[in-house]
Amino acid sequence: MEVEGSSKPMIATQAEMVEARVPISYRDQCAHLLIPLNKCRQAEFYLPWKCENERHVYEKCEYELVMERMLKMQKVREEEAKLKQAQKQGIPIPLIPKTANA
Repeated sequence: MEVEGSSKPMIATQAEMVEARVPISYRDQCAHLLIPLNKCRQAEFYLPWKCENERHVYEKCEYELVMERMLKMQKVREEEAKLKQAQKQGIPIPLIPKTANA
């Protein structure tokens, strides 16, 4: 399942996330890494020095998602700034936007 606007695919299914009792706010493209992490945490009684590898992989995935969203928002802001600059100079806004393939 592909998530719109993200380069990472959804690997964990809704049924797997429900079965693993993953909270809704954590059901993103990294949920497939959170499921084994939570199982490890429960098995090791949440000791902070256990499950380090699983935690590192999950946190790296989350970091990459955040960085991807930040870059996308930066591009949106740059486009808005260009439009504002064009309006200040009196250049009309194009009625037909440029497509990705043009």
